[in-house]
Amino acid sequence: MSIKNLCNKKVITIQKDATLNNVSELMLKNHIGSIVVVETINGKQIPAGIVTDRDIALTVGAISKPGEIRVDQIMQSNPIVIKESDSMYETIGKMNRHGVKRLPVISDDGALCGIISADDILTLMGDDISKLTKIRESQLRNEKGIKKSSETPYVII
Repeated sequence: MSIKNLCNKKVITIQKDATLNNVSELMLKNHIGSIVVVETINGKQIPAGIVTDRDIALTVGAISKPGEIRVDQIMQSNPIVIKESDSMYETIGKMNRHGVKRLPVISDDGALCGIISADDILTLMGDDISKLTKIRESQLRNEKGIKKSSETPYVII
């Protein structure tokens, strides 16, 4: 399944010239841990960076006036992105290789169209594992039903 069908399409974005206070307010208001920094090119929002709650924590601890800091001073430039046509497993591999928990999702023309996090993937995989467990339990119930009658042979389906 492609990331296009799994990602969150409501992406909170901010411009490079916003302040650290603006970013913090958006994170608090939207209950999120990262914001994609965008540039508008040919009418499309293109990811230019990403700011995480960790970036803010490290900046606040090192700067005497953090409210005056602009986003472009602390953002991770050239963010690692994933294409909407890529699979969940390609996404996991990219997160693992680059040591990141969140990836902006882009279309083939580079426009921002979503965001996916490791937590999103864990939730999806947890649901799938739960379904697999239920299949196993159902199979065991069926086998017990077949075993009750000594005249009924095992049938492999």
